[in-house]
Amino acid sequence: MTLLASIAIIVVAAVAVAVSVALVPSKPSARRHRPPNPEPARPDQLVRLERLLVMARVSALQVHAYLRPILVEIASQRLAARGQTLDRMPDATGRRILGDDLWEIVRPGRPFPEDRHGPGVAAPDLGAMLEVLERL
Repeated sequence: MTLLASIAIIVVAAVAVAVSVALVPSKPSARRHRPPNPEPARPDQLVRLERLLVMARVSALQVHAYLRPILVEIASQRLAARGQTLDRMPDATGRRILGDDLWEIVRPGRPFPEDRHGPGVAAPDLGAMLEVLERL
């Protein structure tokens, strides 16, 4: 056998091994079978706030009893940074600074809604109110 024939045999054997390795299904790696990482748990407070915002769109009772206290707290803190308070703010000033919709919810002495099942706050209106609070 010549040297050239030996090299040819080695090359053919190497190609055969490479092809067989490529065609033989390998055992699936443990990494492929791991379940995807679950989404991180959302904070309970965020879940409660989201639920509250959904319910506030449904009922005037939800707005007054649950959303209003949160909006009053946020508005009070934002106004305090400007040296103002909700309790001492005249109606006209409150409407000018906070807008009619937000002022109507956070104004001191706001009565309990007569129609508890009346409409809540529409999502676009709530979004506008939150934008007002962010700008304060």
